[in-house]
Amino acid sequence: MEYKFLIAFLFVATFNLNFSHGYEENNRFCIHTEPMLLADIEKHVNPIEGDPHCEILATTMTAKEKESFFNTMCKDHGTTHKDDYSFLKLKNGDLSKRGSYHEICSGKTNPLLAWVPYAMIQQNYAQELNPLERRNYIAKATDVDREKTELCYFRQSDLVTNITANLFTCVVMIFEDNFYGLDSHINVLVEIQPIMYEVRNITYMPWFNSSPSYKTMLGKTTLKNPSRETKQIYGSISYAYVEKITVNVSTIYGDKLEPLPILYEHKNAVLELDGAGNGGLNIKDKSFFGRTMDPKSSVKVDVTGQWAEHQRQFTADIYEYFGYNIKRFYDDITHGKANFVKIESTEPVFETIESSNMASITVHNEQNEKKPAKTSERLTEQHQHKHSEVESLTDVPTGSGHPYPGFYPYAVAGAIIIGAVLLVSVINMIRICSKEAENKKYKLART
Repeated sequence: MEYKFLIAFLFVATFNLNFSHGYEENNRFCIHTEPMLLADIEKHVNPIEGDPHCEILATTMTAKEKESFFNTMCKDHGTTHKDDYSFLKLKNGDLSKRGSYHEICSGKTNPLLAWVPYAMIQQNYAQELNPLERRNYIAKATDVDREKTELCYFRQSDLVTNITANLFTCVVMIFEDNFYGLDSHINVLVEIQPIMYEVRNITYMPWFNSSPSYKTMLGKTTLKNPSRETKQIYGSISYAYVEKITVNVSTIYGDKLEPLPILYEHKNAVLELDGAGNGGLNIKDKSFFGRTMDPKSSVKVDVTGQWAEHQRQFTADIYEYFGYNIKRFYDDITHGKANFVKIESTEPVFETIESSNMASITVHNEQNEKKPAKTSERLTEQHQHKHSEVESLTDVPTGSGHPYPGFYPYAVAGAIIIGAVLLVSVINMIRICSKEAENKKYKLART
């Protein structure tokens, strides 16, 4: 029992080590869903003053902005212009890659588009770009005086070489007859890529395959009956363990999703799975038990648990998680598979005897003391002898094992008869002596 408890302890400790380090979001990178108003821009309100840790702020594109963007880039401009305009792709605040606006216009993907101020792009990402590349990046410029916002593009060389305000130009996208400088409010187009997938709204199928494993010790306690009556005594013990979860990630990723970490919804908790689909959940449970106990008695109890593995199939919804508590529905799955290793059942093991009516019998074997035998033979002989002794104590056959069978009853009867004769003789002698004493008193009185 002790080595099984040690195995369970190592099992729990291993999972605590593996899953104690959760996925950390980049707290320097913040995502807002509300755009700044022109009045705020005119007052030069800093949108990240509320969170001093934010060094990079991305503001997601509104539905109206996205519609205007598609009309400008994909309908009016994209079909006739030969230039390829680029945008940056950010994952958890880091520059991952760059994309072309044709990816957006083709409709193959539905990216999460956002705007980042030009100064933040220059400070955090310009050093990662090659100054020899000739690319144009999409941006939007806001003229506070005219209360107008237009799509424009600027050169990568301006971004990398830190062109001053009087030389920087962001050319208007459609007619190219107007431009904006750094004195205007310039925001650069970026795509925020998902950093995780969330598997939510899970529905498990009605069938599952189960296979039991070893038992482990969950805890010890004592039941006491202080009453003077025999009655049923109930108790409970709390225990904790780590439920192991292994999800078949191939049933989730399929051919569509990029392999990313997975957040798995299970028992009102969101678990982080590693690349292999492994995760763990801390479980706190309580086991109840009881038994009939004799008056004024106590019993020690060991509570054991049975490990079991369950293989289950499920359906669920997949959400893209971008960070900063922003998620979006992506797809659903119908044939997900997962394995759960958990404690399926518990049972009490009472260390003392069940009732006071049962007695422990110890057999003294003289033959084994005189002549030692082999271990296996000695154990067999002791077991047989002990079995015969128990039978003799329970059956109590007459005349078994005594050198003079039937002697004991006659001896008792003879002793009773002799005692009765002696008692009668003593009584008669007392009567005779008392009569002689009375006669002597009578003679003396007459004389």
